[in-house]
Amino acid sequence: MRSVSRFVSLFQVVSVVRVGVALLSWAAVLCTPVGGVEATASLELYGNYHSMGVVVTLDPGDDPDQDLVATVSYRSGSEPYAAGFPLTRTRDTQLVGSLFWLTPGTGYDVQIALSDPDGGPLHGTIVSGTAATRSEIVIPAATRSLVVSPAGSGSACTEPSPCSLGEGIAQAVAGDEVVLRGGVYFQGGISLPRSGSAGAPIVIRAFDGETPILDGSDPQSFVWAHQGGGVYATTVNVGNTHLVVADGERLYPYQSLADLQSLIWGLPGFYSTGTSVYVRLAGDADPNTTEMHVSRYNHALSVSSHDFIFMNGLTFRYYGQGSYAKAIYLDGSSDCLVRDCTFQVCDLGVGLKRAAHRNTIEGNEFSDTTFSWVWESVKAGAQLETGGIRVYDSLPSGRGTVIRHNTFHDFFDGFGACPDSDTDTTIETDVYDNLVYDAGDDGMETDGYCSNLRIWGNTFHDVLMGVSLAPVYTGPVFAVRNLIYRTGAGTSDAGYTGSCFKLNSGYSLSGVVNLFHNTCDAALPGNDGLAIKSPGSWQLLPWRSKYSISASSRRLRA
Repeated sequence: MRSVSRFVSLFQVVSVVRVGVALLSWAAVLCTPVGGVEATASLELYGNYHSMGVVVTLDPGDDPDQDLVATVSYRSGSEPYAAGFPLTRTRDTQLVGSLFWLTPGTGYDVQIALSDPDGGPLHGTIVSGTAATRSEIVIPAATRSLVVSPAGSGSACTEPSPCSLGEGIAQAVAGDEVVLRGGVYFQGGISLPRSGSAGAPIVIRAFDGETPILDGSDPQSFVWAHQGGGVYATTVNVGNTHLVVADGERLYPYQSLADLQSLIWGLPGFYSTGTSVYVRLAGDADPNTTEMHVSRYNHALSVSSHDFIFMNGLTFRYYGQGSYAKAIYLDGSSDCLVRDCTFQVCDLGVGLKRAAHRNTIEGNEFSDTTFSWVWESVKAGAQLETGGIRVYDSLPSGRGTVIRHNTFHDFFDGFGACPDSDTDTTIETDVYDNLVYDAGDDGMETDGYCSNLRIWGNTFHDVLMGVSLAPVYTGPVFAVRNLIYRTGAGTSDAGYTGSCFKLNSGYSLSGVVNLFHNTCDAALPGNDGLAIKSPGSWQLLPWRSKYSISASSRRLRA
């Protein structure tokens, strides 16, 4: 482990504004040293709201021993150049880094000074470029409002004559808004048929002052027949459900009827096979006198290869039928916004897959009821480790995801931000100013291919582990000024101890992970302020952080 004695003035506190389009810039220089051999380095700049990715790509053979040093400086307007954090080599021909605390909608000049101790062809070269950060998203006034309601019908879609949700979405074109009146919409499986455009998104939002709830469960009241031993059974309309809820609490998905009958995990649960559903509730209560919800929809809204779809102020609950269920699915869709929505007891809130670029997920609340479940029970096949947000493994992967100002609670894992497969490029993902609490395992998972992932200003408490970095392939990852306390929470028969960062993995070498100025408090007995456990190996772990260690656990272990 190497201690970093400086982090330059780059990391200074700035105010964070709220919610826009990333601007990319490419620059290349050609250097002709003595002997006439040409050497080329290219620069890519990728702007998010408050950060910018910096990627320098070299020609093969220009730095064969990989000792080239890339020094960063940047400025806005006519300001003097400021020092940026040095770039990290992530591949044979690539160096990567980030600029922080930038202003949205602002242009920046960036210079990269290349220095080669061997005096190679790029020694003394300066690569420069200019790019802008993304502007905050302002939802424009709609060209047309299509009003829908749970009992809506017809095609007028007006406030006096609202139509159905499906009809409103089917009619919506760029610049329109679909406005949902309050009430419960027992609907799902809706696909957006077309894109919005820059300056004219398709907006799906709540009617002012009202609460529309998209509910993935079957509204039918099922009759449950007692099977003996506290087990009840019914036949549902849609098979292979993965989500059954009793009085607002998710039931554990047992893998066999025998396991349900014996409650091998000590948790109230259900077993589903086809359209037959068996339940055993707490205290062997009768489901006929309990508020029961059985999920019949895999997802609420699917956005596949359509862009500029904004969702605002909606509530989603009980989406969990079949495999890989989620409330909102952004599949190869870019420049979408999920703002101020509520996600209650869904297998996943928002899933992103393939080339889904520049999507912003902000100001939402994600929750479940699995925090108190035994750790081993979830790992035994419950398939509930996704949390509120998950970036799926599929190429090509998207870039520029921003996850900010959200709350996640009562999950096993809070959320995950990195794909599992090598993307061959940076992901340029920002995660900041989120609150995560009551997570039985990891508050946030960054396990996977994370290159230019920036995590700052988040609060994690009452979690087993704050942020999992196990492992971070490629890198670099930056975790800066996060507050992590009361680690070691949750339930585990194995007695796993907590820490603010999970670094042990037992997998291949992890890339560079930068841990700067985080505050960690191991308040619960037997836990660590920072523990670097085995197995695990890292390319480099620079860190400079402060730790508040409680009287019950004054440990900083490596």
